[in-house]
Amino acid sequence: MNIHALRFVLDIDGNGTIAGWEVIAALKWGFTLPGRLLVEGLGNIPLIANTFDIQASAATGYASFNGLLATGASLLFWVLILYGLTRIGAQNDTESAANTPAMSGRPRYRGPQPKKHHS
Repeated sequence: MNIHALRFVLDIDGNGTIAGWEVIAALKWGFTLPGRLLVEGLGNIPLIANTFDIQASAATGYASFNGLLATGASLLFWVLILYGLTRIGAQNDTESAANTPAMSGRPRYRGPQPKKHHS
């Protein structure tokens, strides 16, 4: 199976050098890859492709790669990745805080107490 979304060419104009705009196009390709893969997969299922008017197959062309569905899916993918990364860090912080002696249910040491005088 030929997956068109995975086609990548860094030297787009074929002149043998890599220009700044080609680097930006390569970064855009990387960030939009999850959405384009999803749209191409859905475009190969005729019922879904006809229902959502997805044009992401060899028969219909690949116009939907730059559409709202592909862009939204890529954005959602990266937001979920960033959210997952922040939750991993937050879980480590709560685990280390739970293992400190102050949080173990024992009373905290409050320093020396003044002596009580009996009358």
